Amino acid sequence: MSEPQAGYLGLAPFLRASLGDGDLGSLARQWLDRAGREDSAAAWMNLATALLCLGQTQTALAAQREALARARTYALPGPGGEAPRLLLLALPGPLSANTPLDCLLEGQGLQLVVHFVDPAAPLAGELPEHDVLMLTMGVSEAALPVLAALQARLGAWPRPVLNAPAAILRTERARSSRLLADAPGVLMPPTRRVPRALLAAAAAAGAWPEGLEAPPFLLRPPDSQGGHGLARIGTAAELPAYLTAQPEGEFFLTRYVDYAGPDGRFRKIRLTLVGGQAFPVHLAVSEHWMVHYVNAGMYNDAAKRAQEAAFFRAFPEFVDRHAPALSALSERLGLEYVCVDLAETADGRLLIFEADPAMVAHAMEPGPEFAYRREGIAPLREAFIRWVRARREGWE
Repeated sequence: MSEPQAGYLGLAPFLRASLGDGDLGSLARQWLDRAGREDSAAAWMNLATALLCLGQTQTALAAQREALARARTYALPGPGGEAPRLLLLALPGPLSANTPLDCLLEGQGLQLVVHFVDPAAPLAGELPEHDVLMLTMGVSEAALPVLAALQARLGAWPRPVLNAPAAILRTERARSSRLLADAPGVLMPPTRRVPRALLAAAAAAGAWPEGLEAPPFLLRPPDSQGGHGLARIGTAAELPAYLTAQPEGEFFLTRYVDYAGPDGRFRKIRLTLVGGQAFPVHLAVSEHWMVHYVNAGMYNDAAKRAQEAAFFRAFPEFVDRHAPALSALSERLGLEYVCVDLAETADGRLLIFEADPAMVAHAMEPGPEFAYRREGIAPLREAFIRWVRARREGWE
């Protein structure tokens, strides 16, 4: 059994730099130099993380392969002593592949060790000592066979397991839409995979063949994250340009639901469920239907930040208002830790966009204007640490 590699920083310092509290390009150059001089697994992995944050994906994945050729297990900065040892099983790949728990915890409460599984032979070797094991990978085309293999290996694991493979598989978009179709207080339009040929036929005919939902609908490639490849299709005339830009052989199709508020703005909520209890992560307010916190104007608009701060303060009322829906989400997904992106509809339901254990939860924006976010996310951090401690103690 090899010891976890020291010196791996995780995502947190690079994400903070990308949010304006540092020079990400300079950090990447520093780690490029160190990887060349030290040739250590941690230096290569830190370089890979910096390059991923810069969007240099192919170069980053090459650096990641160099790291994994040297070691697959890495210790993250954090407490030692009696703090529970949480072993995180991760999948090699882009940032969206795994839950970046270090961004939430930032060295507090738990000893984090990351083990990057070998997709060709998951858990072929021994793992380091740990009190609790957690799968951090989300659903992706690359993750599907790995999750299937891990399901068999982890069935009788001698330590508590969080986010079991079978539960992670429930977050696949088509499957989760079926699971939540009749959940009380929930609106999640059916999502299904459609072949490119069906869309191409509609584009050529300028009409909607049987089996293809009429517009407006949303299309996205199966592995897209962060809005990449996501488009709202309103007419058949819009399909040719979309298919030209997206080479994939199939797509997720979802009916579009207009969730604009009375002021015409769109509000997307991210929350996290820990052991069935809901905690706020953020509220993004945007003039566009495709809402992401980083491009919604939250950084430059004090009025939008005031709305988010009010959302954090009123979150207990939000939970009370949507208690049946949140309970159904927790019970039907069956995950100990999962992030959910959603909105409130005019008729009082929760419109679910996505449930994903690999989404990031953090409050790392610099400056006093974001102090409310750092305060607002603290209960989530504390609840997760308590949950892991309780699982360890319950096992003992």
